Amino acid sequence: MWNNLNFSRLESLSLFQTSPVMKTPLLFAGLALLACTSNLRAQESQPTPDDTAAIRERIEQYVAAYNKHDAEGLAALWAEDAVYLNRDSGEEITGRPAIAAMFGDMFASGEAAELGVTVGSIRLITPDVAIEDGTAEITSADGEPVKSTYTAIHVKKDGNWFLTSVRETNAPPAAEAEDAGELAQLAWMVGDWIDQDEAATIRTHCEWARGRHFLTSSFEVNVEDRVELEGTQVIGWDPAAGVIRSWIFDSDGGFGTGVWRREGDQWIVDTTSTLSDGSQGSATNVYTLVDDQSFRWKSMDRQVNGEPDEQVAEVTVRRE
Repeated sequence: MWNNLNFSRLESLSLFQTSPVMKTPLLFAGLALLACTSNLRAQESQPTPDDTAAIRERIEQYVAAYNKHDAEGLAALWAEDAVYLNRDSGEEITGRPAIAAMFGDMFASGEAAELGVTVGSIRLITPDVAIEDGTAEITSADGEPVKSTYTAIHVKKDGNWFLTSVRETNAPPAAEAEDAGELAQLAWMVGDWIDQDEAATIRTHCEWARGRHFLTSSFEVNVEDRVELEGTQVIGWDPAAGVIRSWIFDSDGGFGTGVWRREGDQWIVDTTSTLSDGSQGSATNVYTLVDDQSFRWKSMDRQVNGEPDEQVAEVTVRRE
């Protein structure tokens, strides 16, 4: 069975995909190789505006209670059987009363004075379970800030969202960010991005690999309630050639490479690719940063086996 979707448009939605030659229809039989991953990811749904607003309101309540040093009010935002993993000791604090006692001891000791939270993303896994990723900064009484990244799981009970699990890891020190070197200019890519039209929705998640020497991103093409395509890209600095390079692999069996260069607020990527059928392609993809929340993307000079291929019109991609 063949799908009649326009894959040039699907590619234009794929944020960090450098393969220039996804224009042929997708053979559904090829999706059998993705059965396990696709079945799991297809279950994930987007949070509704009401869900997102409700979870963000609970996050604001959490920060407010923390900054008032209200241990009981803070614990009330956790589920009764919640688990908190202490990033320093590795100890698991289980249950609302134990979590209240932990925060009470922390506030009494003066260990923590003020909390700030930056939410990176909120994803709905089921109608009653959501995952939040973000960065927290705790300022101690002596004014010394401590940063961490965290993953929080929220569950909906009786119409309200409660924290059921939070796991923190120490954020990379400033010196590590400097180690990103030339790759630091692409730091704006980190996060969750979305673009969609009447045919498909594509989401991309981009993050630093440990050490900040590489950016890794994963993208997923969703059509209605099914995953049509997914892939992975790695971006890194090539110290021998003195350029930024990227490598991409998609679930159809295609793969490609790219060489990046910057011109003002644009990043231009010259790509070469191989399709699963052995066809060879090339293209020039252009990323234009609009602001912290959006960028424009287009693909030009596209060729397949040396013949001109359909160009891809510019699209605007927004942070999710």
